Amino acid sequence: MMSSKSGLKFIIVGGVAGGMSAATRARRLSESASITVFEKGPYVSYANCGIPYSLGEVIQKEESLILNTPKSFKDRYNLDVHIDSEVVKIDPQQKTVDVRVQGEKTIERYAWDKLVLSLGAEPFLPPLKGIDLPHVFTLQTIPDLRRIRCALQDSTCVKHVAVIGGGFIGLEAAENIKGLGFEVSILEAAPQVFTLVDHDIAERIHTELRANGVSVHLRVNIKEIQPGHVMLGSGETVPADVVIAAVGVRPRTSLARDAGLKIGSSGAVSVDHFMRTSHPDIYAVGDMVETENRVLDRALPLALAGPAARQGRIAVDHALGILKEGYRGNVGTSICKVFGLAVASVGTSARVLQQMGKKPLWVTVYPPSHAGYYPGAQPLSLRVIFEPESGRLLGAQVVGKEGVDKQIDVLAMAMQAGMSISDLEHLELAYAPPYGSAKSPVNMAGFVGTNVLRGIVRIMHPEELVSSGFPLESIQLLDVRSPEEFGRGHIPGAVNISVNTLRERMDELDKNKYTVVYCGVGYRGYLAYRMLEQNGFEQVVNLDGGTSLFFSGGFDLNSRKTLQ
Repeated sequence: MMSSKSGLKFIIVGGVAGGMSAATRARRLSESASITVFEKGPYVSYANCGIPYSLGEVIQKEESLILNTPKSFKDRYNLDVHIDSEVVKIDPQQKTVDVRVQGEKTIERYAWDKLVLSLGAEPFLPPLKGIDLPHVFTLQTIPDLRRIRCALQDSTCVKHVAVIGGGFIGLEAAENIKGLGFEVSILEAAPQVFTLVDHDIAERIHTELRANGVSVHLRVNIKEIQPGHVMLGSGETVPADVVIAAVGVRPRTSLARDAGLKIGSSGAVSVDHFMRTSHPDIYAVGDMVETENRVLDRALPLALAGPAARQGRIAVDHALGILKEGYRGNVGTSICKVFGLAVASVGTSARVLQQMGKKPLWVTVYPPSHAGYYPGAQPLSLRVIFEPESGRLLGAQVVGKEGVDKQIDVLAMAMQAGMSISDLEHLELAYAPPYGSAKSPVNMAGFVGTNVLRGIVRIMHPEELVSSGFPLESIQLLDVRSPEEFGRGHIPGAVNISVNTLRERMDELDKNKYTVVYCGVGYRGYLAYRMLEQNGFEQVVNLDGGTSLFFSGGFDLNSRKTLQ
């Protein structure tokens, strides 16, 4: 039974995903509540995730981004929504907020019974010389969009655009600006773009960017931004008539700090499972708060619209006395379009887990997006990461041209449900040739991962081969593809014995040598592994992902002593 708590005064600060989710939920649950929303900017309920696509004219009408207005909220929900209205102070003791309307000097004071903060995050501007020049922009709001569009319209002066940062916004901006006909460079301080995935998976994104004419600069140290170019610490200059700073975002916490609310160790506002702050009647949601990361078992900020909208509902449900389970934490599900590719991730990468001192297991498979015999199937790169003891899922990454969203959503559901790698074997997923396979990509990852977990196969990852402490001359590298495939390209130093003839030619191999078996994607290598292991080869491993991962991941044995 729901407690109506009639007559409550709600004030909601911030009018995008989390804030408007809270406001509309409050009205649906209570017709008698007073609900007031203050938004510092000129718009509420706009689709800021669509801004890069509006810039690239994929979304042709800018007004499509504006989902609602103060009037439409008043008409349908009886909400009092104030735009261009900044909350400048919270008094937790008196339960009031001070509001300044843009262009006015006076400050109005409003009382509240329940306060919901949804201030989001602000673009992080690195402390670079020249970052404040007039041709440097951020890309987060509709006014940002208009400023950049205005700058790009002078095509006689603007030919080159530099994007600082290779995350979501940077990649989306690069693609859409390139689509307008400009020369585009991405400048990224890390060794890769889209750092949510492992480096070898990210290499497919680098290849796609370069294939579409985007210049990718990795591990860069920017010395200075100047009119017309960006100067790197290496001395190189990158042409840049327009610069877009897409380095990342930081939680907006100054208002909460000034009000004495607890700030967590991550620098975001600390909340409980019901989104309550350290004040029992003040809630906070969205990008400005830290919530439990279920993989890392610690509280971290998460800048995604979906969790923010759900948190807004939870905050209001609790404020109105509904007996409901609180926020369950997140696994960080995300997806990004990069020209013809989609790249998606959930959970944590193997690289981050290793940096934390953990020793995860992972497998990489290359199944088709739907049944291979049905026209149009596209290969997927799918990695699943799991605990060595329990098999608990820790993360997944998918890259491909089709079906990426389907696979990552299934894996996200599995992680939210606390499933293990072995559970993926048993998932019953929709199958018809145009849409999937009898053994879905997720099933395939479960089969391979469970084999590793049970010791049915031992694998070596390409990075282990490249950086291995084994003397290369002591390794027996066996390519079990066909002679034709071998002739089109192989890992240097490998010998070629097709898996179909391996039983007859096994005596050509040395049982005493450490044997690395590989094929195109891993399956024939697994078959060869099982043959060798059962015939007395005690030191044999199958190369994870085969040549598909080795070559697309940018691995190279030339940095080591040659095998030949």
